[in-house]
Amino acid sequence: MEINAKHFEDKSIITIDKNKFIGLEGETFKNLVNNSIERGSKNISIDLSKVNYISSSGVELLMHAYSACSKKNVKFDIEGANNLVKDVLSNLKLSKIFNIS
Repeated sequence: MEINAKHFEDKSIITIDKNKFIGLEGETFKNLVNNSIERGSKNISIDLSKVNYISSSGVELLMHAYSACSKKNVKFDIEGANNLVKDVLSNLKLSKIFNIS
């Protein structure tokens, strides 16, 4: 599967296991985020370590995830983003909103 989630005691990690995050996987991604929140996760991390390109639709999905987490007081962060993806998020001023490591 190109997107999957691993659940731990109070944390979920959603991994995008593909080169491009362009939004075609939107429904699956949103369901994984919502299911993680419903499971009681206090922290949701999005692992972008395999992503080399993110489109505006991919960014929109990250914003959806951030918004869903914020509404439920769940910590949201992005892990493993390469410099190209970080630059896109930074240029959109999202590095001020997202915790990106």
